Amino acid sequence: MRLETAPGDFTDQMLTPAYWLVAAMEWPVGPGPAEAAWAVAPSLIPRDTISPHAYQVLGCADQYAASSTARVVLFSDLTRLFTTAGTSWASLGVDWQSALDELRYGPHPAVLLAVNDRAHALICDPSAELHQPGQDTEPGWVWHDRELLRQAIANQLTIGWPAYITNIIELGKLHIAH
Repeated sequence: MRLETAPGDFTDQMLTPAYWLVAAMEWPVGPGPAEAAWAVAPSLIPRDTISPHAYQVLGCADQYAASSTARVVLFSDLTRLFTTAGTSWASLGVDWQSALDELRYGPHPAVLLAVNDRAHALICDPSAELHQPGQDTEPGWVWHDRELLRQAIANQLTIGWPAYITNIIELGKLHIAH
C-alpha cells in the first residue's frame, strides 16, 4: 500500500514503524478486556516539538529498542531498567507522568489497546519481580509472559496500525509536510 501524500521511505516508516512505545492507563471499572493501554510510534514524533521530559522518555525508548529485537517497548521496561541501576526518572529530572500525557495526547498518532487485566498488570508493573498468589517467588513465568505480551501487542499493531494511519490521513487528521 502506498500513500500518495508522502515519499516511499517515510510512508513505509509511518505504516510499519521500527517499534512502538506502550504504556498503561488506569484500569476502568468493570469486568473483561478494556482499552487500558496505548501505543505510539516514536519514529513519527518530531523531537523538536516535544518537551524535554517527553524527549528523554523517547530517547530511553529508542536506546532500549536499539539494544533488543522487541518491536514493543513497555514504559515499565524503561522504569525497571532505572530501578535495577539504582536510579529513577525523578533522579534524572524527568517528570514521566507529564511526558506520558504529552505523548498520549499530543498531535501525533496514538492508538488505544484493549487488554485483559493480566496484560494490564504486566504493562503497568516495573518490578523486577512480580508475585502471583500462591507462588513464593517469581520463576521464569513473568519474563516469559512479558515477552508473549510484547509479541501479542506487536502482532496486533502490525495488523491494525497501517489501516489506522491510512484512515487518519484520509480523514485529514494527520497532515504530512511536503
